[in-house]
Amino acid sequence: MRDRCAACARGDQHTSYVLYGRSRGRRVAVYVPDELEPEIRRAIENGRALQGLLYEAGRRYTNAVKHQRAHAQEGKR
Repeated sequence: MRDRCAACARGDQHTSYVLYGRSRGRRVAVYVPDELEPEIRRAIENGRALQGLLYEAGRRYTNAVKHQRAHAQEGKR
């Protein structure tokens, strides 16, 4: 309990940020200090955007390979 803290005096909990993930099959939690929250939030958003781009690139690559195979098989006939 913090001295001279209105929230602590009322029994309220302080908000905090925690980053959850998995390591070796176990759930882990990492405390994120308030001053790092905006940077961590941006990093997570960027990671999600990158994941979407990679998914799209994989889908396009798969379609291109299928298209290439189809044309290669037509040439053999």
